Amino acid sequence: MHAAIITIKNDLHALAVAKAFTDRHGCKCDVIESDNLADSGGLNWSPDDAGIAAVLPNRAGDAVHVGSLDVVWWRRSYNGKAIIPADVSEPSAIDVITGDCRVSVMGVMLNEFHGAWVSHPDATRRAENKLLQLRAAHRAGLRIPKTLVSQNPAQIREFASALDGRVVVKSLTNSKHAALTAAVVDAGLLSCDRALRLCPAIYQELIPGTRHLRVHGFGDEFHAALITCEQLDWRYHLADASVEQYELPAAIQAALSSVLRELGLRMGIFDLKLTPSGEFVWLEVNPQGQFLFIEGLTDIELTNHVADFLVREERTFNRRAAH
Repeated sequence: MHAAIITIKNDLHALAVAKAFTDRHGCKCDVIESDNLADSGGLNWSPDDAGIAAVLPNRAGDAVHVGSLDVVWWRRSYNGKAIIPADVSEPSAIDVITGDCRVSVMGVMLNEFHGAWVSHPDATRRAENKLLQLRAAHRAGLRIPKTLVSQNPAQIREFASALDGRVVVKSLTNSKHAALTAAVVDAGLLSCDRALRLCPAIYQELIPGTRHLRVHGFGDEFHAALITCEQLDWRYHLADASVEQYELPAAIQAALSSVLRELGLRMGIFDLKLTPSGEFVWLEVNPQGQFLFIEGLTDIELTNHVADFLVREERTFNRRAAH
């Protein structure tokens, strides 16, 4: 078995899983840093059978024959600037190099890889849309917060009033320049037409409680951690939080499996909220979320689980292909 992880430079998750994959299963796993392609001389492809091998360079610079791969973990693709040689400074040249490297890696993989995707890049990109996630969660029978996506000041104020002002605002996307966190809507924001009109945002009811769930879904296998934290966004307050392994009810696992299927994903990192009354509330799913910090705070061997999952995916893919 030959695996590859498509990611960005020095991604600790990719390096840890690649090592576990090799150590546990004795199989080769190449890490391909898609943002570090410039000046590597390593990409090669041709649309005909002229004897030109379709290859990408791994992080050591060795050629990876894409057609020989059995399973690919599409871990990270870069949205910002590629790693460019220091002597290239012209902005237009940097733009062209960045775009050409991104498009060529994607094109080579989509053309020449015929094994098991975790997950397919098209599905990954689509599943990042928070609106699609909410609809999928609702269809799966999960409780979702009362939600409005809007830039209409009157509608936003009406929504907040109906919830007695207990509303959270979140961005629909991330920023490479700053960490974006959920925030409680206050009177200052509601009074500012300019801020409300500028762009759409997600406005949701504030779900009470201090218990947050980080659920790692690998196919139909789920590993959950319970994070107890007083803060709305626990990610930046782990020093003040307690984290422990949590047994997720079978019904919730089934619902999350349904979400993965609808979104076309093979894995996902879910965030849920557990209310004081014990109700599970959907927040979001990240198709390729971070998990090493949870492994470091609990006894959940997530790196090994991911490595084993890649092996299972390859075997399942081959069984289906054989039939």
